[in-house]
Amino acid sequence: MKKSNIYLGNTNLNCSEAEIKGEFVELQNEKFYKISNSDQMPDFFMSIVSDSDHWMFISSNGSLSAGRKNRDNALFPYYTVDKIHDFKGITGSKTLFLVEKENKTFLWEPFAKSLNEVYKIRRNLYKSIYGNKVIFEEKNLDLGIEFQYAWYNSEKFGFVRKSSIKNIGDEQVNIEILDGIQNIIPYGFDYAFQNEYSNLLDAYKKNELLKESGLGLYMLSSIPVDRAEPSESLKCTSVWSLGLEEKKILLSANQEQNFIKGLELETEVDVRAKRGAYMLNTELTLSSQVSKEWMIVAEINQDSSTISNLNQFIQSEANLVEKINDDIQLGTDN
Repeated sequence: MKKSNIYLGNTNLNCSEAEIKGEFVELQNEKFYKISNSDQMPDFFMSIVSDSDHWMFISSNGSLSAGRKNRDNALFPYYTVDKIHDFKGITGSKTLFLVEKENKTFLWEPFAKSLNEVYKIRRNLYKSIYGNKVIFEEKNLDLGIEFQYAWYNSEKFGFVRKSSIKNIGDEQVNIEILDGIQNIIPYGFDYAFQNEYSNLLDAYKKNELLKESGLGLYMLSSIPVDRAEPSESLKCTSVWSLGLEEKKILLSANQEQNFIKGLELETEVDVRAKRGAYMLNTELTLSSQVSKEWMIVAEINQDSSTISNLNQFIQSEANLVEKINDDIQLGTDN
């Protein structure tokens, strides 16, 4: 017998039957193909292209694999499509919000499978007609908040993830953010080693933060070899951000549960034997119809001189957002 009004605790599960619709739309002066209510479809696979050597394979649920040139130069682990679908919330984007409203604090994780039954939400997916940009959007109608994140590629800067949050309600809201990327791959091993010895590989991982610039470095303490000889790891993956002030930076997922419990988080500067992450934590107050944007920039195969130059560039260069956007546009033009 079919049941209606099913509850999870005191929450009535909102089983959405929203219509799936595809159409062309204009965003940022560019044409995108939009799938409205994309979460009502089974997870599907997309490829994001580049005018350079970037590659990205991404699930409609947000989990992905990406890198440059080939699978041995990965930013996120190179897996088969079924594993990429399954690694939702483990690899790629991760976002959590604590929203203060009506004298309560609400936990919201955009694009999480379970929460679409608790909140009234709308999820839309956009892909550029050039195939080099993809945007994920979720509107939480109960909280009156809209969140977007998008992936772009840049020859000069690497992979760019832009995020924005907007108060679409009528009242001011206070929001605490934990947002970033997870399961970042360091330099120094190939695809075969990643798949056969992934747990051993985690033991060699070392994540460091240059606090003055907010530049995260993801490397191996040494290259894993089975010979009695030194094998230094001389390159790393770099991740940095701009757009959020007074932020704390986390280099792992260790404090995620503390955030969910409402506890204070601490900036991480040195994390060993853990999968790499770059998570931003801050608090925002948004008036009605006001939005806030930020971005995270990641690149692979960085040597010491490149890191030194990048560290100085982040601290001293003006108009960083404009320079990144110009290079993204150059790739689109090409």
